[in-house]
Amino acid sequence: MSTDRDVTRIVRSWLEDGATALPDRVLDDVLDQLPATPQRRSWWTARRLRAMNTPIRIALAAATVAVIAVIAINVFPRSGGIGLPPASPTPTPTPTPSPAVPSPIASPSPSKVLTGFPEGPLQAGTYALAPFTAAGEGMCHAPPQSGCTETTADDTIRFTMTIPDGWSGIGSGIWLTGPGNEPPGGAGLIFGRGAWLLSDPCKYIATDIPVGPTVADFVDAVAQHPLLDTTAPVDVALAGYSGKYFDLQVPADISKCEAEPGNSSSGPIYRPWEPGIYAQGPGHRWHLWVLDVDGVRVVVQSMDYVGTPATRRAELPAIVDSIKIEP
Repeated sequence: MSTDRDVTRIVRSWLEDGATALPDRVLDDVLDQLPATPQRRSWWTARRLRAMNTPIRIALAAATVAVIAVIAINVFPRSGGIGLPPASPTPTPTPTPSPAVPSPIASPSPSKVLTGFPEGPLQAGTYALAPFTAAGEGMCHAPPQSGCTETTADDTIRFTMTIPDGWSGIGSGIWLTGPGNEPPGGAGLIFGRGAWLLSDPCKYIATDIPVGPTVADFVDAVAQHPLLDTTAPVDVALAGYSGKYFDLQVPADISKCEAEPGNSSSGPIYRPWEPGIYAQGPGHRWHLWVLDVDGVRVVVQSMDYVGTPATRRAELPAIVDSIKIEP
């Protein structure tokens, strides 16, 4: 005689196969078990049926299978099937971390080397500049200087520096946003090469004092000029390169200096050397580091006035101290 375990096994096997209809063999097996399966006594008085016809037996068998199915679903452990190892649990997908959103870059990348600063206000940050790449002002460095002869010796020199807020670009230099480099409160910084001198800085004449290509050639020529008010040159090192440092004071009255020929609106111009920057106004103060960068003369020139705010004057040497030079 089959047992309850046999019925359970049959129904369970049917359920595991995912069937939705009862196969005939299963139905027959269940029907065969009905007379031999003791029924639980109900709590009410039940009429005992001595015999059951086939339709009733079929209906009862279907009901029995349904009950067993519900019990099997809720009681039996969910496994990969009888005689098979339990199915591996579906792994919970691990959230893929989103790539970090880069913070806004506050400064241009030093890897992007500029030939000149962008015109206008600069974003505070670090800048890389190769100001001597293109021909033009500040490129001449050796005799003969007739018309200023360009050299390729300085093309690869790169300056990297950190600039705070409040400064604007002006090609190969910077000046304060607003007052610019004008009196009484302006300030600025520029890169140059040094050049031949003018015998009279107030006359708009061609350069007429030849200057050699070395640091000593330029510094000595400036120090010995009878019309230039300079401090005694001292030894200095900047960004790992040695050279000389001195200050130059523009006269407090330059009103009698000549204007640029054909441009009277330019006002009086005071030019110690050319090519280079001319004085931006009376009382202009120049601070110059003249360096030997692997045999190439380089001039770092900062500028201010007595009336320049102390905080801005303090920023200039900080900018200079931040300079790194690559030949």
